Amino acid sequence: MLKVLIAEDEPLSLQNLSGQMRDLLGADALIEGVANGREAVERARQIQPQLVLMDIEMPVMNGLDAAAIIHKAMPETHIVFLTAFDRFDYAVGAMRAGGTDYLVKPFDSAQITACLRKLNLLPESRPAVRGDKPGNTFCTQFSVWLEHHYMQDVSLDQAAEAMGMSSFYFSRFFRTSYNQTFLEYLTAYRIDRAVELLQQTDIPVREIAVRVGYTDANYFTKVFKRHLGVTPTEYRNHNAN
Repeated sequence: MLKVLIAEDEPLSLQNLSGQMRDLLGADALIEGVANGREAVERARQIQPQLVLMDIEMPVMNGLDAAAIIHKAMPETHIVFLTAFDRFDYAVGAMRAGGTDYLVKPFDSAQITACLRKLNLLPESRPAVRGDKPGNTFCTQFSVWLEHHYMQDVSLDQAAEAMGMSSFYFSRFFRTSYNQTFLEYLTAYRIDRAVELLQQTDIPVREIAVRVGYTDANYFTKVFKRHLGVTPTEYRNHNAN
């Protein structure tokens, strides 16, 4: 049985990666997660994993120090480092700590698959499961959060906190998942909700602006026209005819 240990201090990132590994390795694999380097060392000693996916920046004990301890005790264990920073000094440190490979966040299932195959931990013939779209869990949870908060004055920092991520990692992961920035997605979402209200209700434009997250009706009108080429009032009148 293949045993995999994932050390990642951001809960949603750990959940996403665990799900991706489960899809790739199947139900028979043992996949466990920990939140810091010290826990990684302790759990690795207990389960003797063939693979450790190790975040570098973690509390209590960082990934490089944890990996060095694990590598010394279990030299046959593959250690793949995960980091949001594509830095040469990190790559050098990772290899010195016994690392086998190095992935820069955000990465998708295709990159994980290639890594596993390079380590001979995944058969070449194994088909992809659930598609290779990154961030399935992330997208689902973010959609639920946005549905309940788009009408508020929300920021990227607030969204990142709600998803259990740092703002830096959230921003990069969001762009990979949606192929656009958080602000671009939020704006388009708000405009879509405004269109629904314009089509289905007689609510004044200034009130619609507030309902979709804009306290300034004039600014809302400018944003709406930039996206659809007409003002909210023009859109309503055109669709009423």
